[in-house]
Amino acid sequence: MNEADLAAGVAAVVLASGGAAIALMTLPRLVSDRALGWLGVLVGIWAAAAAIVNGSRAPAAGTGLALDGATAFFAALVAIATAVGLALATVGVRSARLRGDEVALVLFSASGAAVAVAASDLLVLFAGLALLSIPFSILAGRGDRAGAVRRSLSGATSLAIAGYGIALLYAATGETGYAAFGRATHNPLYLAGLGLVLAGLAARAVVASGRWSVVVSIGTLGALLRLVGATRTGDVALDWEVSLAVLAAAALAVGALAAVTETRLVRLLGYATMLQSGFVLTAAAGFAPPAAAFALAIFAVLSVGGFGVVALLPEDDPDLRDLAGLVRERPFVALALGIFVLGLVGLPPTAGYLARAYVFEAAVRGQLLWLVVVGALATAASAVALARVVLACFAPPRLDAVAPQRARIGTVVLVALAVAIVVVGVAPGPLLDAAQAVRF
Repeated sequence: MNEADLAAGVAAVVLASGGAAIALMTLPRLVSDRALGWLGVLVGIWAAAAAIVNGSRAPAAGTGLALDGATAFFAALVAIATAVGLALATVGVRSARLRGDEVALVLFSASGAAVAVAASDLLVLFAGLALLSIPFSILAGRGDRAGAVRRSLSGATSLAIAGYGIALLYAATGETGYAAFGRATHNPLYLAGLGLVLAGLAARAVVASGRWSVVVSIGTLGALLRLVGATRTGDVALDWEVSLAVLAAAALAVGALAAVTETRLVRLLGYATMLQSGFVLTAAAGFAPPAAAFALAIFAVLSVGGFGVVALLPEDDPDLRDLAGLVRERPFVALALGIFVLGLVGLPPTAGYLARAYVFEAAVRGQLLWLVVVGALATAASAVALARVVLACFAPPRLDAVAPQRARIGTVVLVALAVAIVVVGVAPGPLLDAAQAVRF
């Protein structure tokens, strides 16, 4: 490990160290879970600042991690999403709050995502994916046992697919560094291995669900973009446009159609997450890393905000009927939820509109007009599905409804996220400039 590796992995080190420290603090039970939650927020902020500061340095290649604009952007995005998510979970209702050991798991998973997006070596990539997936699977085991088993199996399967692909790539090239891809020949093992790695990354990003799914999506989609960039150079110059386009279309179709009939808010947001991952894959298929980075940043805010609303509701697994009366009883939470819904659908003046337009432009430039049609149809279907969320908020309160639990700090955070979505939708310049630094 050299200086470039240390600089590129500083966010991962901060997140993992913070997770280890919080895990140790849970042993004597001398620190409250709420205090540990806020400590996790500070760790996330520190990691984001470290990623941004190191991202200002000149690009450099380490032995296993790359120090460049893409690493800084995705690592900072992971850390910020983690910090905001932990803040909302810390101030949420009792059923949504995290224990100290769960805060540590979130930070460990985020550190894995930060490693994955910076990896320039297949073994480092696998280590990052494992560190990302294992804590996430443990977190998924809380609450819905049957759903947790299903999500854990899907995560393990995608990790196994990527691991098998890495083994084939090593057998074909004799090296694990991404630089070997530029010297590869049309070896069937190489083609099969690379296809399996990309499929495993895409599947891990698409099937992730739950309030921490955004961390998984950032880590896997960022790693996928870097890997695709590495395969577009050299003698082989593989073009994975068709494969990624098919995966994107599948994510768009499944996410949109499944959301139409779903009534559980958490699952509905999960399908919306799948839909947004499909749009990011659309940008990846057209190989437009800046468009994918911009869309992923907007998607992260919308996802964290949507699941943050769930954290402030009194029900463990709210149905759309449980939103009845939200406009009257908690107007600011309802307003934030409405803006998040508009963003997920891709309507102005939210930044979701710009992200959608940026992605479609990249697909048109990549001569993927058919994928734009699929995306437009998925957008229309998702609009029908998510409109029910807004309408449910205006319904009269149920007589048997549970009294809402106030969480002023959580409401302030949600409103801040909603305002950010609108501000970026009106003045996207700074975020667009940052996304332009994402090059491979």
